Amino acid sequence: MPPRSIPRRVEDIIFYYYAKLIISPSAGFKGNYGFIIDAYKRLKSGEIRISDYERELLHLAGMPDVCAFCGSKCDRPRTTHIMPRSFSVQPGMHNIVYACEACAVSKGERDLVEWWCRDLNKARDELPRVPLAIYLKIAYDLHKINFSLKKSCQGLEELMILLR
Repeated sequence: MPPRSIPRRVEDIIFYYYAKLIISPSAGFKGNYGFIIDAYKRLKSGEIRISDYERELLHLAGMPDVCAFCGSKCDRPRTTHIMPRSFSVQPGMHNIVYACEACAVSKGERDLVEWWCRDLNKARDELPRVPLAIYLKIAYDLHKINFSLKKSCQGLEELMILLR
């Protein structure tokens, strides 16, 4: 959950979680809220932007036999949608990842965060990086189109509920 200093609006929730993603865990900054808040402020001010989908697509293309959710090797990976098609997401590769059979069947057409946190009972901070980055980008695009970036939002779990 974002600290109290982060406004509870759709755009701020997306920027906060995206800032957490871009702060490199490999550099030892994961959980360093000073760096996260700095990245959040830079996103908010427009100094930096959410990257386009190409970064995640290139990452996925380099790992076609690895499940994007659990990280297991797959002999026959399946494609699955990050964001359910029922949310009127534009069709295309930006919403598709490779998944093992178990994850693909388990997730089905559920919302990523709802599936991960509620159905699998896993912590929101354990969401895999690439699927979460795609999820946040799609959420941002959908809210921008719907003029709802300034809507009140209490957290990641609420992002897509507000579009229903």
